[in-house]
Amino acid sequence: MPGPGTNSILKLLDSLNAPIKLRGNWDDFLFEDILPISKAYIDEPQTTYIVELYKYIYDHLDPKYLKEMRQWPIYDQTTISNFNVVLAHNYPKKNFGHELLPYAEQKNFDKPLFDKTFDIAIYGHTHHQLMRTSSKDQLIINPGSIGQPYTAWNKFSADRRAQYAILTFDKTSYRGIDFRKVSYSIDDELAFAKANKLPFYELYERIFTEGKAFTHNNDALNEIITKYDYKPDVLSYLKHLEND
Repeated sequence: MPGPGTNSILKLLDSLNAPIKLRGNWDDFLFEDILPISKAYIDEPQTTYIVELYKYIYDHLDPKYLKEMRQWPIYDQTTISNFNVVLAHNYPKKNFGHELLPYAEQKNFDKPLFDKTFDIAIYGHTHHQLMRTSSKDQLIINPGSIGQPYTAWNKFSADRRAQYAILTFDKTSYRGIDFRKVSYSIDDELAFAKANKLPFYELYERIFTEGKAFTHNNDALNEIITKYDYKPDVLSYLKHLEND
């Protein structure tokens, strides 16, 4: 979430034989009991937004992938060339929050990220490519975001290329860190979203044209909720879940 990709993404990940797959904060929505939360916050536009996306995923994603995703951890660790590496969506024990934004305080990148003796920490969540160190010079990497890179600086926001990073190692140490950006067809992505009737499509389109997310933009959310009458649909869906 909030994009249209479901089975195709999981099928691609499986084809790569990735040894580590992590569960992010948006993934967690799929496995929460949304009924009490949604009822308590039904008047918040974010509730309608998230429930519509939740419904979309459950309508499109093969149950075998949901079962697989439920088992993913929020962090894992591995050893590469004698270097201990921790991989986390955000913190090893917390896959949400804003503590690890690029301009956050140094203390946020120290003990919580390195609660064990790791040499390298790799995290995601903030949608920013980043390289920095802990106060003890442990290496910290964020490869960025493939689908939704983010920046608050307007001159950079037009760059919607997919981001990732490649770390290489040799017998001495890590040999290189290669931050990359790769162009892809945004027109094809938006056509796919429209063909699959992605909820809040217009806001998804604006992510690419404006480079901004709208999860916490109440005015933008309410405009689309009213235009497409999403709230009654969400109430009906919640009632269906309650009676199921």
